Amino acid sequence: MGLRAPREATTIFANPDRAATTLAAMAVEWIADERPRVEDGLKRHPIESGRCAALARVVFAVGRERDDATCGRQVRPHRTSAARYVVPQRPNPPLWFSHTYVETHAHAVDALTGIDGTPASTYLRAQWRYPEALEVHEVDVATIDANIEGEP
Repeated sequence: MGLRAPREATTIFANPDRAATTLAAMAVEWIADERPRVEDGLKRHPIESGRCAALARVVFAVGRERDDATCGRQVRPHRTSAARYVVPQRPNPPLWFSHTYVETHAHAVDALTGIDGTPASTYLRAQWRYPEALEVHEVDVATIDANIEGEP
């Protein structure tokens, strides 16, 4: 199957007197051979496993094939905040000191977002409680929690 370029962002003008707003596609448009690989990673590394970095390595490898801007990201409590954990917006959230995800095709993709991802510009607000207390850093997914048990 041939490679397809990532879907372009769409510029809309809600009000002609205001600046244009650029929106990313609502979901990552994985092509046929990519989707099963990401789905397999999500099955092997669900939220409950705590293996977000292992999943990030899977998503990074797939996303990088068509998007050179693909990168690893890590969410942590901001160094000046009193926060100690990052807390996802879900019932009975796990307590994590940090969380690793991948930004690819203008989306954040991890076990919280599922295979479709969330537009990168809204990821913190959409997926995390207290986003103002968090900071995001670019990371090399190959070095985060390397050699996690159970990772192929």
